[in-house]
Amino acid sequence: MADLDGSSIPVDLGAGVTLVAPGLLGTAERAPELLGGRADEEPPATPALTDALAAAGLEQVHGVQIAATEVPTIGLDVRGPHDEGLMLLQVPDLGPESPQVLLQVDEAGIATWHFPEPPTAMAPGTLEFSVPREVASAPIEGDADNRGLVALIGRKLLSVLVFPALEKGVGLLARVLAAKYEKTSRPYRLRTFAPGETRTAGAGNLADHGWDGIDGRALLFVHGTFATSHGTFSGLSDDVIGGLWHAYGGNVLAFDHPSLSVTPQQNAAELLTMIPPDRRLDLDIVSHSRGGLVARAIADVAASADSPLQVRSTVFVAAPNGGTPLADDKHIKAFIDRMTTMLNLIPDGPLSLPADILSGVLDVVKILAAGAVEGLPGLRAMDPTDPGLATLGNAASPDMARYAIDVEFEPTGSLLSLVRVKDAAVDLVFGQEANDMVVPTEGAAGLPNFPVPAQRRLAFGRSSSVWHCSFFSQPQTADHIRQWCRPDQG
Repeated sequence: MADLDGSSIPVDLGAGVTLVAPGLLGTAERAPELLGGRADEEPPATPALTDALAAAGLEQVHGVQIAATEVPTIGLDVRGPHDEGLMLLQVPDLGPESPQVLLQVDEAGIATWHFPEPPTAMAPGTLEFSVPREVASAPIEGDADNRGLVALIGRKLLSVLVFPALEKGVGLLARVLAAKYEKTSRPYRLRTFAPGETRTAGAGNLADHGWDGIDGRALLFVHGTFATSHGTFSGLSDDVIGGLWHAYGGNVLAFDHPSLSVTPQQNAAELLTMIPPDRRLDLDIVSHSRGGLVARAIADVAASADSPLQVRSTVFVAAPNGGTPLADDKHIKAFIDRMTTMLNLIPDGPLSLPADILSGVLDVVKILAAGAVEGLPGLRAMDPTDPGLATLGNAASPDMARYAIDVEFEPTGSLLSLVRVKDAAVDLVFGQEANDMVVPTEGAAGLPNFPVPAQRRLAFGRSSSVWHCSFFSQPQTADHIRQWCRPDQG
C-alpha cells in the first residue's frame, strides 16, 4: 500500500504500475481481486458485468484501489478538457498483440472506460491512462433507491484489462474489426419467437427448422444496437408472447442481425434473402432502438412490387427516428459508458438482457482499444446529420400504421455524474434535450415528415426507473403491444 500526499510525485505501486494523483490524500494499492469487489463489501461490478467481461476475453492484469479525499494540489496539477482534475496511471505496454483498456468503477458503481495514450520517448514501454480523480465525500442523495447500490465513500477501483487482439488494429477500419466480431457474436438469423424460447439464443432458427405453416400475416420483432432478440425482448413474459403467438397463428418471428458493421438498409436487404420465394409475409413490426431504423428500411424494400413483404404497422420503442448525438464519433465513449453503467447499476428484466447488450458494448470497447480508425456504419446511421435518416422509410405504404413508446429518463444521485460535468445543469451530450439516456425522447414519436399520431403513442413521461433498455418489462408496454399488434387490424 502506498500513501498519496496530494502532490504530483509519481507513486510506485509495484509490478511496473505507477500512479500520479495530484489533489488526493489517502492510499493506493494494487488489488488483484478488485473487479468483483472484496469479500466483506458489496461488489461494485455486478455479475452481469463481470460475466460479460469474462465472456469477451477481457482479463484483468492490474487492479488498483484508491481510498482518498480531495485536497488542494501540491505542485503541478493535471486537468482534463472540462477543467476536471485527473490522475494518471502508467502500466507496462504488452505490445500490439495484447491491447489494454482501463475500466473505472467509482464509489457508487458508475463505470467508465478509458483508453491509453501511445508510448512516448519519455516513457518507453509504458501505456498511460488519464482518469478523473473526483471522489465522493458524503453519501449521494438518491442512491438508496438504486437497487442495493452501496456508495463506498472516497473509493475508486481501476481495472486494467487485456484481451487478445483479433488483428493489429492501428490503422484498420473499425467496421472491418466490427464485422469480424459480429460474424460470430451477431450473425444474421430469422427465427420463430415462440413461448418458452424467446430467451434462448438461436432457438427456432428457420434456416434449420424450415418454413412449414409460416405465411401471410406475421409479427416480427427487430432488436437494436449491440443486441439480439433473445436479450432485447426478454422482459416480455411467456404469457404475453403466448397471447401474440396464438393471435398470429404461430407466425411470430424475430430478426437477429449485426448492428455495428452494416447499415439498416443492408440489414433489410439481407432479410429479403432469407425469405423463400414461395412465401409472402404481411408484417406488423415491433422494433427497439436502432431496430426502428431497420423497420423503416424494411418498409422501403417492401414497397417494391416484387417484394415478398408488406408492412402493415410498426411499433417504434425508443427509436432514434431523428437520430441520436451518441452516434457521433466524438461521443462514442459516452455511449459505451452510459450503457455499461446503466446495465451495471439498474439492469432490468432477466440477466440475459444486460449480458446480451454488454457483450456488444464490449466489442466496441475492444475496437477502440485496438486503435481502429473510422466510424462504424451501423452507428453512423443514427447520426442526426446523416442525410439519409430523414428519408428512410419514405417509400413505405401510406396506409402503414405507426405507433411509438418513449420516456424521458431523469438521472438522480450518482448517475448525475455520468451525464454532467460537476455543477453543470445540462447533459454533456444532449444539452437540454429530453432523452432516455441513449436517444432523444421525441425521436421515437417520429418527425414532421414521419409522424406518429398522439393517440398511437405511449409516453412514460419523466421517470427515474424506466430508461432506454427497460421498456419491455413494463406492464404498460406489454398492454399496448397487445392492443396495437392484432392481425385482425389493417
